[in-house]
Amino acid sequence: MTAPDLRPRTPSEIVDAAFRILRAHYGEFVTCSALAYAPLLLLRLFVVGDPMRLLEASVDSVPADVLWSTATAFLGGWLVFSLMSAVLLSCAAQAYLGEEVHVGIAVRRTLPRVPLVLVGAAVRFVLMAVAFVFLLFPILYVVALLFAVTPVIVLERGGLWTALRRSASLSTGRKWHVLNTLGLVAIIYYVLVLGVTLLASVSGNFVVSTVVSAVVTVLVYPVVAITEALLYYDARIQSEGLDIELMTSALATPAAQGASATS
Repeated sequence: MTAPDLRPRTPSEIVDAAFRILRAHYGEFVTCSALAYAPLLLLRLFVVGDPMRLLEASVDSVPADVLWSTATAFLGGWLVFSLMSAVLLSCAAQAYLGEEVHVGIAVRRTLPRVPLVLVGAAVRFVLMAVAFVFLLFPILYVVALLFAVTPVIVLERGGLWTALRRSASLSTGRKWHVLNTLGLVAIIYYVLVLGVTLLASVSGNFVVSTVVSAVVTVLVYPVVAITEALLYYDARIQSEGLDIELMTSALATPAAQGASATS
């Protein structure tokens, strides 16, 4: 176990720390994302099919099965990325707190929280959709307000209402910090994924482009989840003094062990 580097960070420092954690435990994080993404890849290859079918049909003649498969792919993607984020968050917490990263432990800790993670993801989606009806800015506000819902559910074992309240509290006075951090890692992620996917689409082969897109997503997406975990801890450090709490606990443990040994 290594001592965690607990301190407030700027958005660029959080993303940089996320990349360093990813490099140090790349195999574990890629394993998590690959296992979570595999069902979505199979869904896109064997159920949804080539989305270009929508462009080849007129609005009035789009087959019902195409619309159904497209909606299924959208829902499947939302659920898969929600679950993938939850497991990766658990792995990121292990790495950030100086623990050894164990995929199996992360999965076992996360599985009981899956129903709440999915409900939380659905609530966030609905609130962002409602915000979209009004203007762009409310969407950004909702994103910042609810940034810690999944971390609270997974890492604090909180309920849905607790997660919503905790996220709102942790975002108080830090919404621009949250948006800058998430925006920076999102730009990096989408530039890499879309760039590689566009290159693969030049082949004109749906299977090739879909598999290449899946591979680059599996390799790159962990940095997004790690950033979310670090942003959550950064908010707790700045608002609750989590760094002092953990360092005090770490100092108290050896003292307690020494007292027990001498008694």
